[in-house]
Amino acid sequence: MASGWLESVKGKVAPLASRLGIGDEEAPAEQSLLQQVNEATTLDKTQRAIGFAVCVGIGLLLSFMAPMFIFRPTKFAAIYSLGNTLSLCSTMFLMGPIRQIKRMFDSKRWLSTCIYLLALVLTLVSAVVLHSVILSILFIAIQFSAFIWYCASYIPYGQSFIKRMLGFSSADADDG
Repeated sequence: MASGWLESVKGKVAPLASRLGIGDEEAPAEQSLLQQVNEATTLDKTQRAIGFAVCVGIGLLLSFMAPMFIFRPTKFAAIYSLGNTLSLCSTMFLMGPIRQIKRMFDSKRWLSTCIYLLALVLTLVSAVVLHSVILSILFIAIQFSAFIWYCASYIPYGQSFIKRMLGFSSADADDG
């Protein structure tokens, strides 16, 4: 009889205790895989700055060292492309990979981004897999031009300026 009364009181007090945040603690909900990955890869500002500096530093070093291999175009292409890839990835430390990718593929950059990334991949394939000097040189030129155009998309009126410098009329020179 006493246990019935006790159970009745517990049944009425338990909802009130849970509303007040006291009583039996429930086990924490299991995190999703995405939440676990996010928690494991979250960096503080210092770590982001260091990651950016290391990536951009090595990327620029490789890009500036590449001309030492100018008479070996396939090595030049591989080193230059690796340097550009590291430099591009360095900005992911500053703004995060998702935000970086969204900005790269927004309405005014998606075409220059696609051309740049395609040229980057084709440069590496022609240099490392095909060992083709002619294709390597061609794709280096396309990659460099696409990189300039991509970077200009982040500068207000940058693409318009390039169009004017190349002799296109100002009517055709809207950024895009």
